[in-house]
Amino acid sequence: MGMTVIRTISVLFILGFLVLSAASIPAMATSGNGGSSGSDGAGSGGSGGSGDGGGNAGDQSGSSGSGAGPSGPEGPQAQPLHEEQEKKQQETVEQPGVQIQQHDRDQDQGRTGVDETVEPTSPDIVRQRDRDVFLQQVNQREQGLSHDQDREQAHVDLALFALSSAGNLTGTAGHELVRLAAEINTSREYALRAEQQVRTRSSFVRMLIGGDREAAGQMIQYADQNQQRIQAMAQMLMNCSDCDPQVRVMLEEQVQVLAREQNRLLTLGQKEQADKGLFGWLF
Repeated sequence: MGMTVIRTISVLFILGFLVLSAASIPAMATSGNGGSSGSDGAGSGGSGGSGDGGGNAGDQSGSSGSGAGPSGPEGPQAQPLHEEQEKKQQETVEQPGVQIQQHDRDQDQGRTGVDETVEPTSPDIVRQRDRDVFLQQVNQREQGLSHDQDREQAHVDLALFALSSAGNLTGTAGHELVRLAAEINTSREYALRAEQQVRTRSSFVRMLIGGDREAAGQMIQYADQNQQRIQAMAQMLMNCSDCDPQVRVMLEEQVQVLAREQNRLLTLGQKEQADKGLFGWLF
């Protein structure tokens, strides 16, 4: 009997507990929704609803979530707006760099424009530099002449060097001046060989039959040919309107050196031909 009563009371107690549990489930669900709304609207409302399991706390949390509700719809849009603002700020930061690069490009174009305006004078600057180098080389070569050398021949060498090296400083006449100087130099080598042959002729042979008329004839021939070349060079320098003035004056002096050398060879050759010796008239 006692056990039956105890079982009955236990069953009723369990049934009452189940009824109370069933009644408390909707209140907890309502409290959970309020907390969720609060969590969507603002972080503080959500934490209030989740911290207190009671219905009043849930209602208060829900009210708090409802009060913060107007800011809730902006939540999903806040991130795109924030990204757009960052993009604008980045463009604002990067834009000056583009402007600076464009400014640098403008400056480069400006410098190019300035260089283009200076370009007409650039050949003058180059010519002045070449002239200074040329005059310095001629001066150094002149100072380097050995005192043991034949002074006349050393100055002829210097004159040929100057005329052969001044092509870019003598305008349109430069190429022809260089060509004539090369021809004079080649002809001079043969003339010097003939002169050496004359000077080494035996005095006994000279006394008997006179000078070396063959060598003398070669000297006269080379001297005549070179005189024609020298006259052409002098004429070109005189009419050279695009020659460097300082270089032209110096080259005219070198042409005179070559002219004197040809006169010397011509005189020596004529004298050699005139030497008949004792029996030269027989030949």
